[in-house]
Amino acid sequence: MSLTLHYYLYSENSRSHKILAAAAFAGVKVNEKMISLPISDDFKRNCSPLGGNPVLETPEGYIFESNAILRYIARLDKTNTLYGKTTYENSMVDAWLDLVASETDPLIRCIIGKLFHQKALPADFLEATESLLQSIDNWLETRTFLVGERQTIADINLAFTLQVFYRFATNAEALSKKFKNVWRLYNTVMQQPQTVEVLKAVGGSFGLVAKPKEEKKAEPKAEKKKEEKKPKDDEEEEDDMPKEEKKANPLDSLPPSKLVLDAFKREYSNNDTRSHAAPWFFQNFDSEGYTCFWANYKYNEENKMQFMTANLCRGWFQRMEGNRKYAFGVALIVGEDKVHELTSFWVFRGKGLPQCVTDVDDTELFNWVEIKDINAEKEKITDYLCWEGPTIGKPVLEGRTFK
Repeated sequence: MSLTLHYYLYSENSRSHKILAAAAFAGVKVNEKMISLPISDDFKRNCSPLGGNPVLETPEGYIFESNAILRYIARLDKTNTLYGKTTYENSMVDAWLDLVASETDPLIRCIIGKLFHQKALPADFLEATESLLQSIDNWLETRTFLVGERQTIADINLAFTLQVFYRFATNAEALSKKFKNVWRLYNTVMQQPQTVEVLKAVGGSFGLVAKPKEEKKAEPKAEKKKEEKKPKDDEEEEDDMPKEEKKANPLDSLPPSKLVLDAFKREYSNNDTRSHAAPWFFQNFDSEGYTCFWANYKYNEENKMQFMTANLCRGWFQRMEGNRKYAFGVALIVGEDKVHELTSFWVFRGKGLPQCVTDVDDTELFNWVEIKDINAEKEKITDYLCWEGPTIGKPVLEGRTFK
């Protein structure tokens, strides 16, 4: 079946991008065709009555409105999870698509009006935005996803809708910090390899937009009056003492390796994992310059709620932040919502577990097992990199990549 998505080529066209992402998750091939302006009367008569985009061309005709297209794609999902697994979940997905459209569209129009038409925001805009996000945040407090235990088009739709808020709202950073559960869901969807690949292809991105640094105006220098030199007291002498230099990481002085970790991270982010990134890793791995480990959480029997385990993992990664230069990892939550395990695969620079990693408090919460021969465990490592596969043994509820 041939499907073609007609849309405007614009790096922030989230309504079209969410459809391309959903198609990637569903394993449905969708061709792309850019719409050119002005919109013809023929297009309005046959494709979209108001001339809007995106429009999906199917063998039976055209479908307009992004959420209608999203539903169509989800019904073609080969895993039968994007639209929910039961009739109840189907209806809940519909409910969230409707809620997000009815409640966020007016707010998004306000943001776009300010950005492109210099219209002032309504007086109650901030209050309405926070009220909406607070309601969604409360819902996600005990849930990983909006509906059920798997990602659905409800999550994809919300995440791409939030693109407008997080990338263009003046208080975007404050919103991300205040409503942490919403921010978590947004990043869960956006950091998936399928989403990353879609955004890369269309020149898009995700996350907060860095604000340009304000240049400080040079102030006229006041004339310095000559002062008589006074003898230094003990405190001043201490200030003049050379400060202790930051200790260099011994990993920086290791001999060059044929495995360049940043190069692998790019391969992993930008290509299919099983057919390309994983084989690239095994082909370029250097056992003298790197060490691989399995790391399993010591207290898995205490994992009772998936979202809490996800928060634990996120905190762990945050405290590992200073080691990105020397590490790559995949952490998976496997099992069921209330009975699951946190397990992971890691690649570290150097031989053994680096000191900079053991210095992280969370390290002692895991049992670390060195992988002596990666080729002997090639299938399992590949499954971990892919977040799926028979060697994992249990359903993967969610994953997180440290790169």
